[in-house]
Amino acid sequence: MSGDVSAFLVGDVPSATVTGLLATLDDEERRRAARLPSAEGRRRFVIAHGVTRQIVGSCLGAPPAELQWKVGAHGKPELVGQWTGIHANLSHSGARCLVAVSRDRAVGADIQRLVPGLDVLAMARRYFPADEAADVVGAADPADAFARLWARKEAVTKAAGGRLTQVLPLPTPPGAVVELTGSAYRVIDVPAPDGFHAAVALAGAEEFRVGVSEWKPGVAELMPEVARWTPEVAQWQP
Repeated sequence: MSGDVSAFLVGDVPSATVTGLLATLDDEERRRAARLPSAEGRRRFVIAHGVTRQIVGSCLGAPPAELQWKVGAHGKPELVGQWTGIHANLSHSGARCLVAVSRDRAVGADIQRLVPGLDVLAMARRYFPADEAADVVGAADPADAFARLWARKEAVTKAAGGRLTQVLPLPTPPGAVVELTGSAYRVIDVPAPDGFHAAVALAGAEEFRVGVSEWKPGVAELMPEVARWTPEVAQWQP
């Protein structure tokens, strides 16, 4: 169906797989990885960017190492060169990352780890609209409520290729259509592991479906079973 999204959750992978993923990165990605201060940070970077290349390469029938990206004014990469024709977006938080791909519409993905000790009440009051800030303050688990909202706002920001400060004050209920600089973006929550929240946004107000699966080395399946987010019942319906 036009407008569907495939989303892949990525965790740790064997060291031999990391070595193979590193070989597909371009020179700039390798420089960025090398600048990270910890071995664990470098490993996670290689996994996130290498797996993104694997997924996008599979979608396009392209060698992952031949993919080229151009970074926009606010940091969003877009495919350029010989291999184009698909929209992709990557997010990583802690030891997890989320890769989303769409054939028809600009896509944004975000995964957020619940961070212990983060002053989410102060952040919600500062950055969110008053009703959302009140929801966080009144929630049984404010950190959980905050991470869910933040993931939606980041996903919209990344779909738009804009600034997070433009989106933070905008209401983002589940399934919301967010108006930003004259354009519409629809955002929905997607399943995430315990301790995380995740969201995907697409350009345009039309509804869309997201299929979510766990990425495994060597698995070539591109379009997992899709499920439609139904806000009325607040659950995933096959």
